[in-house]
Amino acid sequence: MSKVFLVSLTAFCFLLSPVSPALADELGDLKQQMQALRQDYETQIQKLEQRIEQLAKKQETTKEDIEKRIEEKAMSAEYLGRYEGPFGKGGLLIKNPSGFGNVSVGGYADIEFENFENSNSTFDQARFILNLGAIPHERLLFYSEYEIEHGGPHASDVGEAKVEQAWVSYLINDMVNLRGGIVLVPFGKFNLLHDSDIQDLTERPLVARRLAAATWMEAGFGAFGEFNIGESLGLKALPDAYLNYEGYIINGLDEDISDAGMRNAKGAIEADENNNKALAGRLGLGLNRNLELGLSAYYGKFGRAASATRNGADDLSGLGADVNFKRGPFELVGDFAYWSFADGALVDHDNDNAAGDEVSAPKYMRGFYIEPRYHFWPKFLDNTFLGRGFKDPKLTLAGRYDWVDIADDGDAGIGSNKEKRFSLGLNYRPIESWVFKLEYQWNASENEALERGDKDGLITSMAIGF
Repeated sequence: MSKVFLVSLTAFCFLLSPVSPALADELGDLKQQMQALRQDYETQIQKLEQRIEQLAKKQETTKEDIEKRIEEKAMSAEYLGRYEGPFGKGGLLIKNPSGFGNVSVGGYADIEFENFENSNSTFDQARFILNLGAIPHERLLFYSEYEIEHGGPHASDVGEAKVEQAWVSYLINDMVNLRGGIVLVPFGKFNLLHDSDIQDLTERPLVARRLAAATWMEAGFGAFGEFNIGESLGLKALPDAYLNYEGYIINGLDEDISDAGMRNAKGAIEADENNNKALAGRLGLGLNRNLELGLSAYYGKFGRAASATRNGADDLSGLGADVNFKRGPFELVGDFAYWSFADGALVDHDNDNAAGDEVSAPKYMRGFYIEPRYHFWPKFLDNTFLGRGFKDPKLTLAGRYDWVDIADDGDAGIGSNKEKRFSLGLNYRPIESWVFKLEYQWNASENEALERGDKDGLITSMAIGF
């Protein structure tokens, strides 16, 4: 026999021979250890897979939170309203800008229809605005706004065409920047963010129309900026807290003031009405990017300079406050204003500068508005004509309460004029910069009517920003 055959036969016999109990136990233990190791390995793999999945979810959540915070910060930053324009904090309101080079063109327009008790129903092309802006350098900005109201200057003596803004800004840093030209007076928040396509109700608040003359612009020079006080003061509970400000030295007001308000008491752009400059400014405190409280102040003189019938202009001071709050789909905005006129101040209603026809100015004017809003969208509308083809359409339910009280100006002696209004409206936005509004007003007044008097009625409008 060959050696190969003998070795093979021996191995075969060994395999067929019974295994000893000790060896069998050892093999069993080894098998159990291998199974345990395998189970432990699988368990560790499962834990690793779960951890990877958790980290992936956390990373995605963190990314969404960061993007959301950035978006909220951009959308709530001063002067941007609901829109993010090319000018950041130093600019304003060019929505969906287009143009050429460093020049951008934009604007907004609206058309309104109203039907009030004992009044003619009418359509009104209320506003058509063109914006022209430029950024010749990242620290040098220009912005302008040309407005045509009610079709132009010959529209029943209420239409007009005018430059509403035309200013240049020199940016230094977040905290200090300079601006000069025709600026919006920073008295209250509404005057700064008054565009029709931004607002959720058609008619502007009484306090903005009678006590702040929206849109109120003047020629002047000043500064604006923002401080992050949350980080600088180490406020762990309020890391996003900030202060912003805007203040100007501007031309003084004329004396077109009465117990119907000071809507027409705007200064002249080309010259100071009384050769006495006024100071106007607003300070905003943001506890976070969803809540901002504002405080405004104005001090100056009104009326013409000294003449044959006047000793000169009289003192005028104003104080305002505003609130802007947003949480999820809910918003709350409001303005308050109070004006005080010097004792013995006189106004010349017909502006003829003739002796003997002047009356006492109202001693005070005060008023406020508060406006809650709720944004929503029912999913069942997605496949209707209202939602089809639009990325993020919205419906908004809005209400507003207005109240103003203006002291008698001495020509009637019947007491102060008061007017209050409650508005309830619903609007539809297929996109953010296009809106259809429908609302109803309930009005009540005492003594002389300031706006609608006691007339209730319906208002509807369409507005677009471009």
